[in-house]
Amino acid sequence: MRVISGKYKGRNLFAPRGVVRPTTDLVKGSLFSILENHGLLDGAEVLDVFCGTGALGIEAISRGAASCVFADADTRNVQKNIDALKIPARLVRSDFRRALRLLREQKFDLIFCDPPYDSGFADAALELILRYDMIKQNGAIIIEHSSSNNLINVPKNCIIDKRVFGVTALEIIMRGDNESGFGGSV
Repeated sequence: MRVISGKYKGRNLFAPRGVVRPTTDLVKGSLFSILENHGLLDGAEVLDVFCGTGALGIEAISRGAASCVFADADTRNVQKNIDALKIPARLVRSDFRRALRLLREQKFDLIFCDPPYDSGFADAALELILRYDMIKQNGAIIIEHSSSNNLINVPKNCIIDKRVFGVTALEIIMRGDNESGFGGSV
């Protein structure tokens, strides 16, 4: 696993063998091309929930995000990666429900949410993020989940851009009052 573009391009990231399901370079590259094309990375304040190794948040920082809060029940792997790259970051070591509750007063430009597939956590996390109103007006929530499942808790006033890559689906969700011109279906 590695950083694919930006300031830390080519740097390898620590990932324990057999324990994680890393986002592939194809999926990561496509996602970050979309985000860059819509100007959603430069100076962004990012939250990476279910961060694991921190690959998505680190990629965002590498490509121009200003900061990232990494949240996971086990932050040892992301800690190794941000230490190796010398990235100042905030870590929240907690299950996602408590982490989102702790962070509920903050607003983010981007929120990455990559829970274990088929856990049901994607819907639960999305519901909390929306309830706590954690996304800035022109921000986006990116949920990675199994392509065999659909998210069920997306409000009707959200704009959704869904991309499928084999067993992986990415849903980029933006508020319906968004003025960024981001494409998608309502």
